[in-house]
Amino acid sequence: MNLTTDASYLTSWLTKFKKRHGIQQLKICWDGASADAEAAENFVNEFVSLVEAEKLSPEQIYNADETGLFWQYMPRTTSATTDEKDPTGVKDFKERITILGCGNVAGNHKTKLFVIGKLAKLRAFKNVKVFPVIYWSNKRAWLTQQLKNEWFENHFVPETR
Repeated sequence: MNLTTDASYLTSWLTKFKKRHGIQQLKICWDGASADAEAAENFVNEFVSLVEAEKLSPEQIYNADETGLFWQYMPRTTSATTDEKDPTGVKDFKERITILGCGNVAGNHKTKLFVIGKLAKLRAFKNVKVFPVIYWSNKRAWLTQQLKNEWFENHFVPETR
C-alpha cells in the first residue's frame, strides 16, 4: 500500500467505525443462580471464630477451588450489524478439563494443579517423564468425591506436612 507513516489507531476510531456501520456486540445470555448472602455471612463468622480459637496462621489456612475449562468453546459474543439479531451456525464442542488449584492464605505455598481430563493416556505427553501437574481421568472430566479424596490423601497432605 506504500504507506509512508506508521499506522496508529485509537479505540475511539473503532467505536466510531462500529457506530457508523451499525455494528453492535451481541451477547448470549444464560441464567445463573444467585448466592445465598445470609449463609455466606454465617460461614464467614464461623470461620473467623474457628481461626481465632485454633490460633491458625495464614500459612496453615488453605483454599482449594475447581474450575471447568471448555477448551474448544466458541466466544460468547460476536460483532454484527444492527439488522442481525440472533447469530446462528455456531456449534459448541464440549471438550472439557477440570482444574483444581490450592494454595495457602499467605501465598507462599501452592500445590501442584490437579487436572482431570477424559483420556486416560495422553498421546501428546507419552514421552514426558516429569509432568508439571497431577493428571487423572474419568469419562466426564469431573472432579468426583473419589478423585477429591485421592488428591487430598495422596497429594495435598504429603505436600503440606
